[in-house]
Amino acid sequence: MELADWTDEELDSVREKLQAWCVKRQEPTWTNKFLNWTGFMGAFSVLTGLMDMFFGGPAGVNALLVVLGTLACFSWYKGDKQRKKNIQFLEKLDQEIARRGHKSKKNRPAGGEVKEHIS
Repeated sequence: MELADWTDEELDSVREKLQAWCVKRQEPTWTNKFLNWTGFMGAFSVLTGLMDMFFGGPAGVNALLVVLGTLACFSWYKGDKQRKKNIQFLEKLDQEIARRGHKSKKNRPAGGEVKEHIS
């Protein structure tokens, strides 16, 4: 899908939605902080389950701990990967809008970049 084929209205619409998503994702809310901790807790549970299996022998609880930890790590990985893809796509949209010389009705962040907030 080439951005050069999109109309100005489509570019503005998608850019506004992605910008709103980025602003919502950067807010220092409990949910955004929880998503960051999901990966850490998943890795901790995988390691705990593996160590318990190593020292105490395989058990159903340890296997469950490893499986749930793996799911938590995978969930965090997919969410972080999608966040990065959205930010890159937003930058491509900004470049295309700047190339066309089209002025958006909404105010853009300084420099056209999305400032990443790490919590």
